[in-house]
Amino acid sequence: MPTVRNPINPNTFIDITSALENIPFSYGRYADSGLFTEQGITTQATMFKVVEQKDTKMTKLTSRTERDAMALDKEKEKHITMAGLTVKITGGVHVEDLMDVSTDLFTMESDTWQDATLKELTRMGNAGAANYEYLITTASQGRVRDPKNGDVAMDLFTMTGTTQTTFTLDASPDSDIFAELNRLTNVVSELNGSNGNIGQIEVVLGETAFSAVVAHPDFSGLAQLAFSGMGQVAMNNQLLNGTVGLQERTRYGYRREFAWNNFLFVTYPQKFRRWDNSQVDAVAANKGWTIVHNVTGLYEVKFCPAPYASQLRGVGTKWLARTTGIVDDTHSDMTLESHLIPYMKRPEMSLDITVTTA
Repeated sequence: MPTVRNPINPNTFIDITSALENIPFSYGRYADSGLFTEQGITTQATMFKVVEQKDTKMTKLTSRTERDAMALDKEKEKHITMAGLTVKITGGVHVEDLMDVSTDLFTMESDTWQDATLKELTRMGNAGAANYEYLITTASQGRVRDPKNGDVAMDLFTMTGTTQTTFTLDASPDSDIFAELNRLTNVVSELNGSNGNIGQIEVVLGETAFSAVVAHPDFSGLAQLAFSGMGQVAMNNQLLNGTVGLQERTRYGYRREFAWNNFLFVTYPQKFRRWDNSQVDAVAANKGWTIVHNVTGLYEVKFCPAPYASQLRGVGTKWLARTTGIVDDTHSDMTLESHLIPYMKRPEMSLDITVTTA
């Protein structure tokens, strides 16, 4: 952790951002997954281009010699501009926190003060990580929400002029679950248009919805067929060995997942705790949304530079952590902040899914 002071101006802030690298944050399921392409920028806003692609339509038969070829409709373009959102957390270390802890002289260089600073930075970092993860997770649904109360801070559907597609997945025992999933695949593919092939479709589900899908009788029947004549290979199947849908302990909590064809069904491992101490799930019990992988440039987050003299003309970073050093021989103030723009370029790829069982 840097501790070098400016001898000309002792009130200069000390950058302690590097200390964050040693802190294992308690939130970060999607923030640390690599889903969002991260990039620092030198401005307080960013812009991307939306190309309105026309539906593919067939043309008429034309003459071999006459000039009666049909011209296709031209694509329309528009630019979306967004300004940065700010997460800023304050804290500090006071001499009262260290009384009766050590007989050493308290300075910024002392181990006791360094340890107290790192402890406080860890507390602030976990709060910041929860904010960031909430922003990233809601951004993957097309609407970035305020961590305090869930209000929409950026609606990419409105900004891009698109409408979110709702999809009802019938997981009742009498339904054809494979036909339902094939229908879901087709909807995602149609929304993707001519933007290349889609990769794995991750469906984030609430606990009730996840259980309804993985426990569907069609999957049990498929497992029985796989068992016939396949021996140990079949026994390694999650559906046969009883491990399908079991909770898996991860760094961020317990989650369940089940892969089938190009689908990955998952539950979110944690609840978010708001400022008023209420808890909120990432997704409702019978709901879900889609995250489409291997689509270039679909999920992005830009980092704007912090509004300080030392950051002017610089490239924004994910986090900036600073401390004042010891002020008035009593305390040091600390700040942790991020100025970010998380977004989906094509929010229509996030489907609002409702799972029904009757």
